[in-house]
Amino acid sequence: MPVTLAKDGLKILGWTCVLAAVGNTAAKAHPHVFAEARLEVSITDDGSIGELRHVWRFDELFSSTVLLEFDMNANLKFEPEELAEVGKIVHASLADFDYYTSIISNGKDVGISAPDAIHVDFADGQLLMLFAVTPDRPVPLNGTISFGVYDPTMYTAIDFLNDSDLVVEGRLGACQRSVIRPDPDEILAQNQESLTEAFFNDPEGNDFSKFFATRLELKC
Repeated sequence: MPVTLAKDGLKILGWTCVLAAVGNTAAKAHPHVFAEARLEVSITDDGSIGELRHVWRFDELFSSTVLLEFDMNANLKFEPEELAEVGKIVHASLADFDYYTSIISNGKDVGISAPDAIHVDFADGQLLMLFAVTPDRPVPLNGTISFGVYDPTMYTAIDFLNDSDLVVEGRLGACQRSVIRPDPDEILAQNQESLTEAFFNDPEGNDFSKFFATRLELKC
């Protein structure tokens, strides 16, 4: 399967930018791909962050496009090996983006360890991706910890339709869980000067979408 990993994103068989679009300017930074998401954050027995388990269900247009691109035997359905190929390509291409996963512990970013694999399925006309990542260092339940899922290039919109799609599994102890849904107008009003300056200084290297992403927050 020919794949080009270039500065302007992951391109699969001539279809522009599957999941990542590095190098889009803010003028072009709006979603082209949409996914409904679920995130499960597991707490280990010793009271630290374990796995972050993702489920992404993509919109039918994107899903059908991927089907057409990867349907090597032209039977209009995915074979197991075709789904596996999609998973391999996405696994490789999202490594530079921490698999769209953000962990912030007491104001500091925490790195993400790569998943063993991205499992791909196709049901009811929609592509599903399932995988789990872990922090690259221990993150104890102490202070404020937030978890977000977003595409820093704004090419893919990953949405949590309900607060119940952000789940904590395990004992939280004295921690309080909340789901934060930032108001875009409020974010723009509060950060207009800094966002404008950042864009003009480096229009291709900014992470605007983190300001707008829904996040799960633990206060311990």
